[in-house]
Amino acid sequence: MELSVKLQSTSSGQEFPFDFIEEFTPEGESLEVVIPGITAAKIKPGRFLWERFADFLPFSSVDSEVSLGEGNTPLLKAGKLLVAHTGIRNLLLKNETVNPTWSFKDRGSLFCVWMAKAMNEKVTATISTGNMGNSLSAYGARAGLNVLVFVPTFTPVEKILAMNIHGATVLKVGAPDYSLMKNTVLGLAKEFSLRIVSGNGPIRVEGYKLTAFEMFEQMNKTVPDFIAVPTSACGHIRGIFKGYRELYEAGLIDRLPKMIVVQAANNSPIVSAIRQGKNHIIPFSNFKTVAEAITSGNPAGGDEIVQKAKRYGWIAEDVTEEEIIESQQIFARAGLFVEPATATSLMAVKKLRGQGKIDSNQTVILMLTGSGLKDMDVLRKQPQNTVASSLKTIKVDLQGILNSL
Repeated sequence: MELSVKLQSTSSGQEFPFDFIEEFTPEGESLEVVIPGITAAKIKPGRFLWERFADFLPFSSVDSEVSLGEGNTPLLKAGKLLVAHTGIRNLLLKNETVNPTWSFKDRGSLFCVWMAKAMNEKVTATISTGNMGNSLSAYGARAGLNVLVFVPTFTPVEKILAMNIHGATVLKVGAPDYSLMKNTVLGLAKEFSLRIVSGNGPIRVEGYKLTAFEMFEQMNKTVPDFIAVPTSACGHIRGIFKGYRELYEAGLIDRLPKMIVVQAANNSPIVSAIRQGKNHIIPFSNFKTVAEAITSGNPAGGDEIVQKAKRYGWIAEDVTEEEIIESQQIFARAGLFVEPATATSLMAVKKLRGQGKIDSNQTVILMLTGSGLKDMDVLRKQPQNTVASSLKTIKVDLQGILNSL
């Protein structure tokens, strides 16, 4: 870690030391890492992504042994089914579901563990609806850290069990609203001298920058027109964009991609604000959505995304519960088993194409953020195609199935 690295508010420009233990300013503004000399940053030789893009990162040295092999995820052509469904010919899929704990969170968790080690901390903590808790539990175990995970009561049991197996302590917190619970827990950091990381923390954002750098390499140093990101805590979308922005500042690309903010219609505080031309998010509460991984109804730092949308011409769309279930099924028919939160992006870009906001020839990347194995209970809402058979009836049953195909 370089001493000159600082944290800075994305709104007011206030500066804080890099080791500042809280994730937001006292006024609730998002923080981001300021990398000194970014305009002179160069890509270097190296086996690992963080070696090649070392000039863009806040750590002067890192422990590669705490990595679980995250990254190097495929950037796929969407295929005929998804292209026909959306009407977008140059549709690509960044498949983050093949990370070690099956979600994009692993890139951020690696950086959080590096930060804990740099600060000589023995305990690290997070607030999560599941994916981040699962991820940090795994990375914390790898690094020999004690991990605490605060989760809301609606967290799927599959995700809690995945935290427990790594030795994490899970605190299941009853609260009327996830955003309220999240903000309350984050407020305990200073009192307990405990670094509590959320999905929008500045260190996690640095990890998500690696996704941009990886796609930059995979696309032979070209830039997509749009990147669609299911958005909740906001760290993922701003991390990807920060990566491209820093590549631009370093003179390695000549334009920036436009981000597509995607949310569930039942919980769309950011999309609603962008659509209505507001300067601040429109908080949601007392909602239900199958997209449980994107359930921040009043995300801290959400105003920054609204403001960035205005400044950079980002677009936004939300999708209904029925559209989410349908999209998950269509993804599955294309060979991709994604969780409901991920599925939101497919219908969102289809709708935006229909509105003329995306041209059929533009290049659009969908971020596949989490595996369908993260939430198996939602599959009860999907059509079932199971035939009860027996040794006595198997021939008749099989013939009937073949005749129907």
